[in-house]
Formats: sequence, C-alpha cells, structure tokens
Amino acid sequence: MESKARQQGEEFRPRVSAVIPNWHRRDDLREAILAIKAQTYPVEEIIIVDNNSQDGTREMVREEFPEVLFIQSPHNIVIQALNIGAKTASGDIVLHQDNDGVLAPDAVERMVKVFASDPRIAVVHCRNLYYDTGEVFDPLRWFTPEEHASDGVFDVPSFHGNGAMMRKDVLEEIGYIEPEILLYQFERNISAKAIDRGYRIVYHPAATIRHKISREVRDPGHRLYITMTGGWWYLARFYPAGQACKKAFQYLVFFVLYSIKHRTFRQFFRGIFDTLLGLPQVLRGRCVLSPETVRFLESKPYETALIKYGSLDTARRFLRGLSEGKKRRRDGGT
Repeated sequence: MESKARQQGEEFRPRVSAVIPNWHRRDDLREAILAIKAQTYPVEEIIIVDNNSQDGTREMVREEFPEVLFIQSPHNIVIQALNIGAKTASGDIVLHQDNDGVLAPDAVERMVKVFASDPRIAVVHCRNLYYDTGEVFDPLRWFTPEEHASDGVFDVPSFHGNGAMMRKDVLEEIGYIEPEILLYQFERNISAKAIDRGYRIVYHPAATIRHKISREVRDPGHRLYITMTGGWWYLARFYPAGQACKKAFQYLVFFVLYSIKHRTFRQFFRGIFDTLLGLPQVLRGRCVLSPETVRFLESKPYETALIKYGSLDTARRFLRGLSEGKKRRRDGGT
C-alpha cells in the first residue's frame, strides 16, 4: 500500500473500512458502531458480518444505521466472519474490532499516522482496556506499565485483534486467515505470514479501545477448545518440527492446568481428538517460517507466558480467596 501520495510527500490518507463480526450483541454493537462513527479520522465503510443472531441485531442496524453494510451468515462462523468482511471491504486499511469494543475517538487517526511512518508496517493495534475499570489488558506481560502509557510504537510478534488495523493488500498477499482457525490464534497466523514476508506488526498504546467481557467467548470450555486446536494447528503449519513439538508440549502443560482449574476435561479431550482429526489438512498447507522469523516470534514468550502468568494469577486468586474467607469467618465470629 505504499501509495503515490507517500512517495511524493503528500499527506497519507488511506481509506479505512471497519469490519465487526457479531453474534447476539445488539446493544454492545450499537455502542461500537457509534464509537466508529465518532472517529476524528473518517471511517468510510462499516461492515457487520453477523453470525445468525436472533436478538434483533439485523433490525437494529437497518433502522439506526442504514448506511452500514450488513452481511448475515446462516450459521456461526466465528472469526471466519473477518475473512468475509475483509474481502468485501473497499478500503486500503481494514479496522477489525470485537462487537463489544469501544474505540477512543482518536484511535483510528493515531493508527493511521503510524502506518504513514513506514510502508513496511502491515498491522497496528490498540492498547486494550477493560471497559469498566480502565485497566490494561496484557495477559502475556509483554510490556511495562511505562511502555503501555507511552506514545511509542513497539514491534511485536503478534497483535490483539480487538482494535487492530490491517493493510488489505497485505491480507490479500498472505491469503487472509486459514479456514481451520475458529477464533483465537488468528492474529498469530496473520503475523507469522506477514513478518516472514518482511512486514512489521506494531503496538501503539496511545490508541486505545475499551473492551467488555463477552460471556460466550469467555466460557472456559469453549475458550480451552479453540485455544487448543488453533494453537497446535498454528505450530504444525509454521514451525520447524523440533520446535513445534517442544512448544506443543508447553501448550499441553497449560491446557492440563487450565482443565484442572476450570474442570473442562470433556473439552480437553475433545480438543485433542479434533486437533488430530484436522492435522492432515493443516499439514497439507504447511509452510515453515524462516529461522529469522521464528527467532523474532520467539523474542517475546507466548506459551511459557501462558503457563507462568496463568498459574501466577490463579495462585493469587486462590490466596486472595483464602484471605477473604478467613476475614469473613473472623468477622462472623465477633
């Protein structure tokens, strides 16, 4: 997307299309759309790809936002809705966000300026904040509080899909999202392919988006299943065999701990079975990344961070629960 405008020193003003996959979030979707329409940099096209919602979403969009392009899938295709929306989009850059994300008014403008700084940048993503508390969402602990609060631009091996802007020409070049990906891991797939072709994936914390908690997505069993399948298929598709096996084992440790914590053993065994069932198709599309790309992807931990910080957070919650229980018993005995 290195335009003539950039080459000639003119102002860089790409056309932006927003794509929001949706399922049963009518009221949250309304707030998300209003935030996009309130951007200081114009978003010229909004595309909703609805996963067959039955909560009046279609009627709400038709009545309140007739200019929005509404595409309805006959069933829930989860993140593959992003593929449909991105391929439909007419803009130079595709803004993707969850239906329960609310962009800060200047988020798009800030990210466009980052794209303008380097034609090798393929993806820019926001700082995600919890909707109610404003706390930073960073489960992998890739950045310090000072970095999160800065105006910096940080190269990263992957990105957060809620509040991410992606160059459409790069998406076309890398083939969008693989068909086996249900939800989690799609960011890693896009990043791996783009970085292997010489592009940059960057985090710009000065652009922010507030994110609500989606009970459907956060269901422990469902989350375990799609993380298992997507994670193992990602490794099988892109990583050298030795490293893929090592990291697959790290994933297994995390999945076992997660299942013990949330009692999701049925989904655990289903995930293993379906991963093996889908493996032949994934291996047919196997494209091993260059050693340089793998080294960069490993520059910030993923699987080990899941184990380390997931376990740490679990221990903290456990100890906090013990402390609160003792306090309640003490107060009740007085």
